[in-house]
Amino acid sequence: MRAPLAWGPGGLPVPYAAAWSAEKRALPVARALTVRPGGAGLAYRDERPGDRDRHGVLWARMAEAPGEGRPDFRALHSVRQREAMLRRLCQVCGGPAERTSRGWLFLMQRPEGEPEGMLTTKPPVCRPCAGLAARHCPRLTDPVAVHCRKPRVWGVFGGFLAPAPGGRFASSEDGHIPYGDPAAPWFLASQLVIELTRCTRAATLA
Repeated sequence: MRAPLAWGPGGLPVPYAAAWSAEKRALPVARALTVRPGGAGLAYRDERPGDRDRHGVLWARMAEAPGEGRPDFRALHSVRQREAMLRRLCQVCGGPAERTSRGWLFLMQRPEGEPEGMLTTKPPVCRPCAGLAARHCPRLTDPVAVHCRKPRVWGVFGGFLAPAPGGRFASSEDGHIPYGDPAAPWFLASQLVIELTRCTRAATLA
């Protein structure tokens, strides 16, 4: 476990994957985005390596300034969230997440049914940070820890953008789409979505 960033007079721990206000500067979408040649979907006017994932989906850009401004505990940073998912890093401290013979450790609000097959945008955690998050996160009113042997990359979270008059883009409500969706060329991703499979409930958190 690495020490997470702290904020405020009480030293409230801030998750590694959380976004900070200095990182959420709105991009001028009308100027940053365009339509790909042939009308085949979205593109950045100055597109560069890393703007698309290996499935060809375009990702939202965010500044990198962790620790600057105020943390937004409801929002995840697009780059750090995806990194934590793919590298199995703890979403709180950024160190390696816990892995046992039963799988990787995930912390979530208690689901109505079983966690098997659930979709999540929340990266795994290490054991010390699971207890830290359970104590401090206001959204975890009834937390449960789950081990997952097969966290499977499923798709992305974000929104659709369609060309509108005046060179602008009309956006949809945010939601999930699976990789391979035929409408994916018009989707701007902000978080990676994984499916939790081969799950077992973990021991009660301390």
